[in-house]
Amino acid sequence: MNRVSIALLIMPLIVPPSFAQNSSSTTQQTPAAVAHGAFPVKTVKALDSSKLKTGDAVEVETIGSFKLADGTVVPKGSRLTGHVSDAKARSRGDAQSDLTVDFEKLNIVKGKQLPLKGKIQALFPPADEVDPGVPGAATAHGAGGSPVQSAAPPPPDYRPMGDVTQGSNTSGNGKIDPAVDPRSTGVHGLHDLSLDDGTISSQGKQVKVGSGVRMIVKADIFP
Repeated sequence: MNRVSIALLIMPLIVPPSFAQNSSSTTQQTPAAVAHGAFPVKTVKALDSSKLKTGDAVEVETIGSFKLADGTVVPKGSRLTGHVSDAKARSRGDAQSDLTVDFEKLNIVKGKQLPLKGKIQALFPPADEVDPGVPGAATAHGAGGSPVQSAAPPPPDYRPMGDVTQGSNTSGNGKIDPAVDPRSTGVHGLHDLSLDDGTISSQGKQVKVGSGVRMIVKADIFP
């Protein structure tokens, strides 16, 4: 497979309205998110629910560059860190194995660290493997051959961020690669895995996500 450098898209990062502050109140409010959206990353080492436990650290890295709503450029290779909130290997009486990761910080290469709240929205095989679940970049199949949702039509106000790297994120027919499309959801081309609200599940003895597996992470980013 020919490798190309990609200029990533990101769902519109929306700056929420400011909230009025009551000067007479002594209650400290949780800061509102400065932006929210979704962006592509990849695992830097394998994840196995039979070897992980709640609280274990997880780190992934961005697979291209993108820009936040305030103009901050997040270069390729920036690290997204989080922790395991649930890890279960199937034992007698269990219906399935589960793995849930909550992301908490975006460490920008040669830049600042941003707190965030993120979860996995989509899964794809590593870039150097053929993705049999996305023939023609149209649809995909998850565990048991059940269809999973592919990229949905863009909302009326959807617009890609400006390119900040060389290259293209489109295929020869002009379609966006689903593995870097922030609208993609579900599991694509990975055997015996399913995804529901950030939790990866398997009917096997454990959930295994190999090194280099690509993900779309949905996140709220805080100041």
